[in-house]
Order: sequence, then structure tokens, then C-alpha cells
Amino acid sequence: MSDHTEGRLTKSNLHKKVDCMKLFENLKHGIVSLAFSITNIVLRVIYPPKITWEDKKATCEVLGSGKCLLFSNHTGHLDGLYMAVLFKKYKVHTYVARDWYEKKKINWLFRNLPYIPIDRKDMDTSWLDLGVKKLDECYPVYMFPEGKTSKERLPDEFKPGFLMLAKRAEVPVVPICIDGLFHNFRRIHIIIGKPVSMDLNEEGRPSAVLKKYANVARDKVIELKEKYGI
Repeated sequence: MSDHTEGRLTKSNLHKKVDCMKLFENLKHGIVSLAFSITNIVLRVIYPPKITWEDKKATCEVLGSGKCLLFSNHTGHLDGLYMAVLFKKYKVHTYVARDWYEKKKINWLFRNLPYIPIDRKDMDTSWLDLGVKKLDECYPVYMFPEGKTSKERLPDEFKPGFLMLAKRAEVPVVPICIDGLFHNFRRIHIIIGKPVSMDLNEEGRPSAVLKKYANVARDKVIELKEKYGI
């Protein structure tokens, strides 16, 4: 067999391998998408959402643009998944702790779902670059500024880092209040606020400015609960 023929066979085998890999990836993506859709239905049955909008038109406009940062209190570990399926229409990408994201048994699932890993322990800023990238691609991003769950209490202090993302990507922020805990077959009340105006570039030490507006953001979530809570 000539070198030319062997070369054609090698290229042919390579193309077949690439095609098989693409087929496998498409199949895996299809399975994950189906599972996500089923999860959406199941969660809505087990925890029927009651949605209250502060200003639906204004909020849907920024959601539809894909250029916004959503944030809320953090009542439990189910929040991240629930909010992802609740905002499935807008393809919202939610931050999840890296130690959960990298668990061997579920890492393949996280990698194929709209999640962004964030390191809560080390000074790793890759989460910021990933968030900006998603916002540039017109995918809204969701964060839990407390960095931990606060149950039914008032939200704990908001870490100002989440506003670094809003400042760098130059996007509006939208407050959300998860009003209560998740109980099987009981409605979960989600209060969606209107975009909040923040001058993150105002004069002053940047860290102080971000901390000031992190407190404003927390107060807004509390205000939503006091005004519309059940």
C-alpha cells in the first residue's frame, strides 16, 4: 500500500473518530437537556412557585437583554437548582461553589448545565472572568452574595465581591427575595424586584463603594420581603 493511500486511510479514520466524538457530545448534551427539562417539571410540581413581581415590565426587559446580574438571599442548597429552572426561559447561569461543582459523581452534570464554579476559600478570580464572559454572551448571571445559607432569618451580610462582576461587566443588578423555605408540595414564594440603580464608579475607595452598595443590595432584599412577603 502506498504512503498516499495510507495517508488517506489515516485521515478517514481521524474524521470518523471526530464524528463519533461529536455524536457522543451531542447525545450527552441531549440527555442532560432532557433531564433538566424533566427536573423543571418535577420541581414545579413539588414546590409550586408563587411569583410576585415588583415591576415585571422593567425586570423582563433586562432579563430579555441577557445583560443583568440577579442576586438573592440563600435559604438552602436547593436554591441554585430551583432558580436555574425557574429562569430557564432566559438561560440564566448560576454560580455554584467549586467544591460542589467538582464532585466526581456530578461534575459531568454541572459542566453541561448553566452553572459557573466559584471558589469560596482561595483567592481565585477565575469566577469573575467566567461571569463577564457569560454576560458578554448575553446570558444573565445569578449569585448568592451571602456565600452560605441563612435559612428563614434575615439575610446575612452580603459579600461585596458580587458587585465587582456588575461593575466590570457594566450591567444592572436585580434583587430577588426567596420568601421562606422549601417544603414538599407547598408553594414557594419568589419576589422579583426591579433593577436597582447603583453608581459603582462613584468617587471613593473602590472597596468602600462596593461594600456600601452591598449593604444597599441586602436592604433591598429585606425591603422586598417586608413589602410583599407572606
